[in-house]
Amino acid sequence: MPMKARLTPEHYKWLVLVAGLLMLLPLPLMQYVGEEGLMAMKSYEMHVRGDWLHPSILGFVWPHSPLWHWPVMLICGLIGWEHVDIAIRLVSVMATWLTVGMVGWSATWLMQGRHTQIGWLAALVYLSMGEICFWYGWLGYLDATFGCFTFSAIVTLWRALRDEHVGWLLLSLLFISLAFMTKNITAYALFGIAGLVLMWRLDRWKLLLNPLFVLPVLAAFSVPLLWQEFVVLKGASTATTTVNDALRNFAGFGIAAYLSHWLSYPAVFMLRAMPLTLFFAGLWLLRRERFSSDEQLMSLLMVIVACLFPFWLSAGGSPRYLVPLYGLVALLLTGVLLQLDARRIRQGLMLMLLVVVLKVPYSLFVLPYIKDGMPERDVKQVAREVMQMTSDDVPLYSENDVSTGLAIAAYIDVWRQDRPPVTWNLDRKLRAYVLAEVETPALGRLVKTWRLRGDHVYLYSQGEE
Repeated sequence: MPMKARLTPEHYKWLVLVAGLLMLLPLPLMQYVGEEGLMAMKSYEMHVRGDWLHPSILGFVWPHSPLWHWPVMLICGLIGWEHVDIAIRLVSVMATWLTVGMVGWSATWLMQGRHTQIGWLAALVYLSMGEICFWYGWLGYLDATFGCFTFSAIVTLWRALRDEHVGWLLLSLLFISLAFMTKNITAYALFGIAGLVLMWRLDRWKLLLNPLFVLPVLAAFSVPLLWQEFVVLKGASTATTTVNDALRNFAGFGIAAYLSHWLSYPAVFMLRAMPLTLFFAGLWLLRRERFSSDEQLMSLLMVIVACLFPFWLSAGGSPRYLVPLYGLVALLLTGVLLQLDARRIRQGLMLMLLVVVLKVPYSLFVLPYIKDGMPERDVKQVAREVMQMTSDDVPLYSENDVSTGLAIAAYIDVWRQDRPPVTWNLDRKLRAYVLAEVETPALGRLVKTWRLRGDHVYLYSQGEE
């Protein structure tokens, strides 16, 4: 069948639906990756304590926002806590689906009339982006949900400023409050940066004198203060935690690290947004293709660059911080794609289709092998051995807060729900088994040690007589 017949605009909807469903593939296949064990642990400890407001890690309450854990707790109530690894990823996939809907909706009014199926085309662009398709679109981290709410807040704010409509403003403020409740106050920073750029581009400075616009914004920006005052436990601070995390991206780096980051960060961003970013770069460099910009595309580009700049300026800004921007990038790439002739558009579509197809072997074979394929990567087996080597009448504690140690504890927690969750070892005189990150003879008799994912895990029997 000719290429044209297979990739007509009438098929965009089905490509989006297939790509969306394929996001579910890695959910049951992978052991905990990176911080996923931490996210599962926080959700389970909230469930055990019956506390929906204060996440905790190894028994210590942290001033983190709790909203992301609520759907995890609800899903686990349906499928069982032994499947919490699936639940945390399902939350991310659902957030990705919501973002896809917002991207498609935004394209229909932002670039109205450019294509009969522009909403579905923009949705396909988003789902085929490497960062979303292969990683953060399904990974059980906060990023997909935080990105969903932050992106939704920015595009609804854009609509509010364009139409000078209070209803859209209230919706955008709801979204940004949900983003804060998902992660932290960096949501307001991105929202504020985007808002200033859009007010300048749309010339809406007069709205700063309109109480109907100003008062709701002030109310929404007071949410972190109210949360700090009435919910966060005394002595803790959400702002301090966020500021400390941000400062770590600037402190302790030499000039070489800064220069390397400044030079590589835009390239890494483009690479992770592939395939269309690489396709356009190739057309520009090799085929001398020239792209133009209109008011909407220039505004999108300026918002993206302005929001990216603080992370670009640092030396330790992770690419994961840019997940909230990928919805805007998808809109920008859609607008650029529609500037090409029909043949080039079909080539771009084929590249996106290729990425979607590669999702299948990547999810079923490549990623499981990379993460779990060798014995020294098998976190579940270590967790099983720890359970076999410890007795039911002696508590199990931890002095291991790296990702492998947290993953082991998270598995053990939900595999033996009749016992309390693993908590931090607060008294080295008590009779207990202890998981340690480093060799610590003072804990007592060493039961066994494992080399796991580049870390060492030690199991000690503490307080033996």
